[in-house]
Amino acid sequence: MLSLAASAAEPASTAAEAAEDYGGLPDGVGRTAVYFNCTACHSVKQFSQQRLSREQWDEVLDQMVARNNMHPLQPWARRRVLNYLTTHFGAEMDTWQGLPVGKGREVVFGLCQACHSLAIVKQQGLSRASWDDTLKWMVEEQGMPELEPATRNLVLDYLSTHYGLGVKSARPGPTTAGAAGSRR
Repeated sequence: MLSLAASAAEPASTAAEAAEDYGGLPDGVGRTAVYFNCTACHSVKQFSQQRLSREQWDEVLDQMVARNNMHPLQPWARRRVLNYLTTHFGAEMDTWQGLPVGKGREVVFGLCQACHSLAIVKQQGLSRASWDDTLKWMVEEQGMPELEPATRNLVLDYLSTHYGLGVKSARPGPTTAGAAGSRR
């Protein structure tokens, strides 16, 4: 006899597969609402390359309703969409040079950009073990200071979560500037 769990179980998907199911949007509360509301008219790339403040995203939603006949979101859904857009595609993303929100971002930002561009970090896609080997090489060959074990683990957790094997970066491409009213 099959157990209920076994009969109802679906194959586990990886974070990369889950992101692919949503056009590459990073995981987070509100992703489903953003995906289904925004991709009804736009490609993911069209809005995910924007870097806007919460107020600007709010204006964009108002414009989509007023000018493009988007159905108004319920207040709770609108808050969820605004929280997601601000977290993953907010103006602050440029402050962090595209590093996604997450525990360890500040340490990675300060540590890595002290010697090289963060673009090097964001293009790697390494396993945790390879990130660890890279840190060892930087200490031994490049003069990077040795990290305390807790800090090293924080850095490795962040890098392997956001720039690990099969993980799409939270920043899909270059930032496009422009007024909120210039989208369609």
